[in-house]
Amino acid sequence: MEKFVITIARQHGSGGRLIGESLARSMGIAYYDKELISLTAKKTGFAMDFVKEVEEKQTSSFLYSIYAAATIPSVYEQARNAQFAVIRELAEKGPCVIVGRAADCVLRGMTNCIRVFVHAPLEERIRRARDEYHEPMDNPEKALQKKDKSRAAFYNAYSEYPWGDLRNYDMALSSSIGIEPTARIIQAYVEARLGRQ
Repeated sequence: MEKFVITIARQHGSGGRLIGESLARSMGIAYYDKELISLTAKKTGFAMDFVKEVEEKQTSSFLYSIYAAATIPSVYEQARNAQFAVIRELAEKGPCVIVGRAADCVLRGMTNCIRVFVHAPLEERIRRARDEYHEPMDNPEKALQKKDKSRAAFYNAYSEYPWGDLRNYDMALSSSIGIEPTARIIQAYVEARLGRQ
């Protein structure tokens, strides 16, 4: 099978992870999301909890970015760079879907990297986060904004354009039509694109 990677950036609650899983299953290719934490831990020897913490800390504040720039290299940077190396290694191995972690930026320049952004209406995102992800939400809109702000901060550190900017992606689509239909649209696009090359 031809080597390609599908990266999925997504709004929190849009179902991007579920879409990625469905897409990988339908195409018979590997799927990576939280697995990247364990793969990075294995590569670095860092504890999985620490690698997960790094993902959260990297996006947490402007002060962290100053701290990271001042230490050469910090353990946080070592873990982050190791995760980026893992993403590149997975892309080299062959067809896969990678969700989040600025994978589209990490794989910038890779010919057969299909970059997707998944979004959804706010009410659907709130419902999914509450009913499917079982996230406690006193203020649902604020909780989603916080998650998206965190993702954007991480992504924007590595991207030429802001998170969610259409110039970063080959396609952007709303998951409001459902998880499986959205996955099928992405698959049709990927197959058409690869068929043209």
